[in-house]
Formats: sequence, structure tokens, C-alpha cells
Amino acid sequence: MTIFLTSWPLDGVDIDLTRTQIDVLGGRWDFTGATTATGEPLMQCGVDFPMPLSEVYATVGPFIPAPRPVTHDDAHAVLTACPAEDTTEEKDPPSPTTFAILLGRLRRRSS
Repeated sequence: MTIFLTSWPLDGVDIDLTRTQIDVLGGRWDFTGATTATGEPLMQCGVDFPMPLSEVYATVGPFIPAPRPVTHDDAHAVLTACPAEDTTEEKDPPSPTTFAILLGRLRRRSS
């Protein structure tokens, strides 16, 4: 049975089924869109067979949601953000190294 679910309560936490969930071993689990006969979401990691969410959670949980990709708007907001007004001293603009570190962090966030 295919059903439209966006979250599922498990151990007092709502698991976001719209995002890939990463288990403690680094496996990436996605909601297949199907459910068990009792309505529990079926999750799949790679080419493995789908498993009920509670079984996956008990075996390799807890989960963390996979980071969302950095969008153009995210990068633009960071690069154009106004620094806090500080009238006590002059601040130099960010160095190329600082800028490179920022871009590296944004790229890691998207992977």
C-alpha cells in the first residue's frame, strides 16, 4: 500500500520521512513510499530490501537527518550578510583564506 506520509513518531521523536536519514553506521535510509499492513513506513538503504522503520531504528538507530544541499540563496545570504555594527574599531574585510574556509564549510554541509 502506498500512502503519503511526511513524518512518523518513534521513541518520542518525529522522524522526517521527506529527508534521507543517516544511521549510526553512516547508512542512508529513505522512505520507499510504501507501508506495512499496519501502516508503518518501509525504509530502504541502497539495494537492500525495505524494512519497517521501527526495525531499522532498533538495529542501527538513532537517525540524524541528512543535511540539505546548500542552495544559491543560502550562499548569497552568507556572502551578502551585513556584519554587526561595531563602532569601537575598524575591521578589515575577510581575507581570501577566511573566504575559502567559509566556502569549504558550505560545501561540507551540502555533502
